[in-house]
Amino acid sequence: MIQMTILRVEEFIEKLQKSWEQAMSALEEAQKKMKNQFDKKRKSPQKLKAGDNVWLESKNIHSN
Repeated sequence: MIQMTILRVEEFIEKLQKSWEQAMSALEEAQKKMKNQFDKKRKSPQKLKAGDNVWLESKNIHSN
């Protein structure tokens, strides 16, 4: 009886580990898809250097 319970526990642990691995692989795949979708709409940053003149919107700038 004890031998059978140990086998069942080991089988349960193996199934749990396989489920964990499948979940992790599904998460990684979802992350890759999300990154691809995000990168489609992403713009490359402008090349600015010190001394360049730029226009600022005063929408969120508060001063005295």
